[in-house]
Amino acid sequence: MTTYSQREIESLIERFEAEKLPKAEWTHEAHLVVAIWYCSKYSFNEALPLVRENITKHNTSLGTPNTDYEGYHETITKFWLLIVNDFIRLQKSGTVSRLCNDFIQSPYGKSSYPLEFYSTERLFSVEARQHWLEPDLKEISLIN
Repeated sequence: MTTYSQREIESLIERFEAEKLPKAEWTHEAHLVVAIWYCSKYSFNEALPLVRENITKHNTSLGTPNTDYEGYHETITKFWLLIVNDFIRLQKSGTVSRLCNDFIQSPYGKSSYPLEFYSTERLFSVEARQHWLEPDLKEISLIN
């Protein structure tokens, strides 16, 4: 597990937005850093379209097509933004680097976390990739 400094986060975001973040660095943790960055800077309703647009553009720059079977995934993206947004709200304060590191190191940051809410079939369906789908296992309610 990586620990991110403020400088490393800013560099990651700058390279991501400039479509210059190498594919090897576009990891699950990098996706979470992007979610935390945008949710800490914008409201959820502003963050979602920005993240959607930037991930789609970034994928294209990496040669990853955004299709029914690879690239941008709407349900996974919105899921993480919802979880991250709640996490930030419950923290009340903290630097972006602290939020990133605390979230990534928490049980909520595990790449398998969405599967607590979604069946594999539902989450990895073409429909879920294209459009937001509500969970089929349990409601999304975060951290109590």
